[in-house]
Amino acid sequence: MQAQRVRRILWIVWPAFLVAGVAEAVFFTVFDPFDLHFFGEPLELSRQAIYTLGFFGFWGMGIAASALTMFFEHPPDNADDEGD
Repeated sequence: MQAQRVRRILWIVWPAFLVAGVAEAVFFTVFDPFDLHFFGEPLELSRQAIYTLGFFGFWGMGIAASALTMFFEHPPDNADDEGD
């Protein structure tokens, strides 16, 4: 049971990690970190800190998307009984 749980977590986290790397590369190719503003104020962080926050933000969104995919992958147990 524990191995299956770890496998499911890896199914969620690993693709999200790969997508976060690609999303960060594409996003910061288009936008300079020092041009970004948060609630109208410029970010007072180093370029590396902004890259790091961007990566973790994209990773979080990827984890949420993968987790929702895993959640919706299995229909409820009684879904077959409702049509009869």
